[in-house]
Amino acid sequence: MNHFKKENLEELITYESTLNRLYKSADFKLSTIKPSKWAEENRIMGSNSGEPGQFEWKNSPYAREILDCGAPDHPARTIAVMKGVQIGLSTSMIQNLIGYMMDKNPNNIMLLVGHEDLIKDSVERIDDVIDGAGIRDKLHSKKGGARKTKSGDTDKKKEFDGGSLIIGISNHKTLRQVSIQTMIVDDFDGMRSSSKDAGDTMLMIEARQSAFRTKRKLFCISTPELAETSNVEPVYLQGDQRRYFIPCPCCDELITLEWEIQSELDMNEMAGITWQTTPDGKLINDTVGYTCQKCGDFFDDSLKSEWLLEEGFGGRSKWIPTAIPLDPENYSYQVSALYAPIYMNNWDYYVRKYIEANPFNGNRNEEKWQKFQNLYLGLTYRPTGKSISANKLQKNIREYEVNTIPEKQSIADGNGKIVMITCGADIGGWDDSLDKYDRDDTRLDYEIVAHSESGATYSINHGSIGTFINRDKNPREREWFSAKHGVKNSIWTIFEELISTKLLNDNTNKYMSIFMTAVDSGYLADYVYTFVDNTNLNVISIKGKDEDKYIRPDVDTKNYKLSTKKRNLYLVESNLTKDNLSNNMGLNWNEDYSDVQPSGFMNFPQPSNGKYLFGNYFSHFEAEHKIIDKKTGSFTWMKKTAMHQNHIFDCRLYAMVVRDILMDNVLKDHKIKNGTWQDYVSIIKKYT
Repeated sequence: MNHFKKENLEELITYESTLNRLYKSADFKLSTIKPSKWAEENRIMGSNSGEPGQFEWKNSPYAREILDCGAPDHPARTIAVMKGVQIGLSTSMIQNLIGYMMDKNPNNIMLLVGHEDLIKDSVERIDDVIDGAGIRDKLHSKKGGARKTKSGDTDKKKEFDGGSLIIGISNHKTLRQVSIQTMIVDDFDGMRSSSKDAGDTMLMIEARQSAFRTKRKLFCISTPELAETSNVEPVYLQGDQRRYFIPCPCCDELITLEWEIQSELDMNEMAGITWQTTPDGKLINDTVGYTCQKCGDFFDDSLKSEWLLEEGFGGRSKWIPTAIPLDPENYSYQVSALYAPIYMNNWDYYVRKYIEANPFNGNRNEEKWQKFQNLYLGLTYRPTGKSISANKLQKNIREYEVNTIPEKQSIADGNGKIVMITCGADIGGWDDSLDKYDRDDTRLDYEIVAHSESGATYSINHGSIGTFINRDKNPREREWFSAKHGVKNSIWTIFEELISTKLLNDNTNKYMSIFMTAVDSGYLADYVYTFVDNTNLNVISIKGKDEDKYIRPDVDTKNYKLSTKKRNLYLVESNLTKDNLSNNMGLNWNEDYSDVQPSGFMNFPQPSNGKYLFGNYFSHFEAEHKIIDKKTGSFTWMKKTAMHQNHIFDCRLYAMVVRDILMDNVLKDHKIKNGTWQDYVSIIKKYT
């Protein structure tokens, strides 16, 4: 984002002088009333609006100048608006512009929205403008006939003297074979930037407006998304990049509202939105406000409606260009939700959303962070890759022993009792490229995990059955274990005994069993299925789904689903589950400031008998890294190299999925939809 720079002052003054000359020399033949003046004189807001009655500019005065770009005498031809959500632009700018043009500046208009479902709502809003302004009688069919009034006023088209309004979806198909003077593209980033059949979006739009070179108006309006694929940001950057400056209530200097910006008083300090939290990271009420980048003083948003008022209309706020445009006819605006009308969300709301995306003692949630950047700051999101460090996990080694249920430790950590025990297992087998040894060589890795009431976890035990080593050049020197059933050294006999052994709870001195075990069936599947189908224990098979495919960070889906082809087989969204595990790995906890660990926090026992060492355990958690496609924002997880061992990483994934499967089954039995871990805990407490 380019901000106003003092060294560009002379260029900007020259640029504004050029705009004034263009404005005065414009070919102006239609109504002399400005769209903003028309709106406040003619529009009556309906009962469904936030503030019914005569339309006023007091709530979103920053929309006035953008709307007036639609006047026929205004020099702007391409107008880009990169914005946050719920700032009132649909009501104040888009709807008013359409009503004004129907009444005072008739021409061929097209309104494109992001989705088919939005068309109905858009038409209803436009109908409210038409009826509120009393211009329904201007609509009629150009075809004539007895039913001309009705046929000229449909769900997707409205006809009037001198023009028409077409309402459609933001796609290339809608743009074909139409000639439009005024194009309003709402949710511009929701429109694909190109199509194999149609080509570049902007070129196609310009082709549709080529017949109106000196009269055309193109409004590109959008909450931005990914920087690499954004439609609106490039158009914004080609314009003069106007920002809305307000007078600071403390020093009266003009400033822009920024989430975070370098202080002009001290280059080592930051200004912007400021708040206070409790030691455990919770927002303290009535502490949210703004620290001015010029004077360093603090103010809140209680008087927002006063300092938002425009210059010449009772206030001093105004849009100021911060860049020289590619073309003087290119105007562009950026405004965040921090400027939102007072009846919308206040600054406290945005701080809470920020804290959700950047949790105390935890890793940034990239999905929520992208939404925060896009929806609230009105900025594009630039994804970055992510690697996991295992050294941090070693710091979570606690004072409990291997193969013991550490309920005493859990209670001392503020996490409550242990309410579930799960096990995940991963299979590795012989390499077919080494079949000259005619070997039957398999290894099963496992991890047993205890889950506390708070959601924090405690690893109980890990290990391997068998000693298979991939690419081993001397396999004869090891004892081989087999994945076959009913043979000597079968891994299944040993594994079944392991997961059937009860574990001692150090708090109650009672024994607990593993609730459920998941075994990966991505390799040697037939042997796994045979074990699952024939054991008397609660065991399921699990298999990664679309592991090599990239998934979008904003996809809202479960991390597993039951296979329709095989009983007791669950298909796992591996990349999504790995992302959740990586977030858990990054969680922080300071017992001096918080009485309870974050949900998902990972604890480990004291190393003993060669277990829970860096090489055979913790290093597995840093064997993979997250790869992000910068163009789409989608991601996948991959091993860093073939030599990195990730078996324990996979075992923990399966133990996590088992937890969710068990939880969902219990909630389903109790007829609870979209339940949480705390719902599960509440149910379990009733029976213990």
